[in-house]
Amino acid sequence: MNVTPRQLRIFLALAESLNFSRTAEQFFVTQPSLSKAVKDLEDELNVTLFERTTRSVRLTPAGERMTSLARRVVGEFDSGLQHMQSLVEKEAHHIPIAAIPSMAHALLPQVCAKLEAQVAGTRFTIYDGTNASTIQRLLNYQVDFALASAAPSHPELAYEEIMRDRFALLAPAAWTEQVRPVMQMEELLELPLISGTDASTAKEYVSAAFLQRGIVFRPKLSFDQVTTAAGFVRQGVGIAIQPYLGVLPLLDLKGMRLCRIEDGPIRSVGIVKRKGSSLPPISEQAQEAVRAAAGQLLRKYPAWILPPAA
Repeated sequence: MNVTPRQLRIFLALAESLNFSRTAEQFFVTQPSLSKAVKDLEDELNVTLFERTTRSVRLTPAGERMTSLARRVVGEFDSGLQHMQSLVEKEAHHIPIAAIPSMAHALLPQVCAKLEAQVAGTRFTIYDGTNASTIQRLLNYQVDFALASAAPSHPELAYEEIMRDRFALLAPAAWTEQVRPVMQMEELLELPLISGTDASTAKEYVSAAFLQRGIVFRPKLSFDQVTTAAGFVRQGVGIAIQPYLGVLPLLDLKGMRLCRIEDGPIRSVGIVKRKGSSLPPISEQAQEAVRAAAGQLLRKYPAWILPPAA
């Protein structure tokens, strides 16, 4: 059955007015067009809804029974449209973002606070996880954009570098002889290093830096979470080697100190999007806020955070 809401509205209006001329004016159509719309509805339903004479129009018994059903159908349709519109309006203010933990911590609180102040009713869904899971959520259309480390080698994705951060050593405060304020990569070989697991891009950067020197990187310990590594550092079990943004949340913790690796790797971080995708305006605003927050970090920590490569 192919009955449209407009046909039902015309039927209900005519059932109330019982006047073809007045109903035609109400729907901005000619009388012949209105008569055809009613006839098409009757043919589709296989029932006569109106009895017409040259002097009057009245509902048939079937037409009388149809009015209450048509009102319910149109009412439910209108209610569904209102619900759909409500969902659309909510979705227009919803921003799903995937990010590696260091980017989620360093950038997104400021970004979310800024957008909430600018756009009332803004909602966020933040997925923080490994670089691989972050990229996968973007490919699966779970998020509008992602904050990741290094350009993904995927033909559907585009990468915009927004900053780079140096690697640092998070060492026990008492280890002043073993770990100086500035260290060289070769000096790290004798240290009990703690790194991320193979799932982290941070370990990939460190492994590549050692491999360039003909050395296979074999850390003493590996952890997914840098906060877990920090607990071992505080107990003097080892020294964590991480990007600066990764250790930024830990700098206020007592019993630890930060050291720079003079010739260490430099990590690229940026915004990843699907090529050719059209994003909601609120997501475009979020990306601008991410770029602005990255600029503030560049100005605040110039010794550790560098601008995008030329």
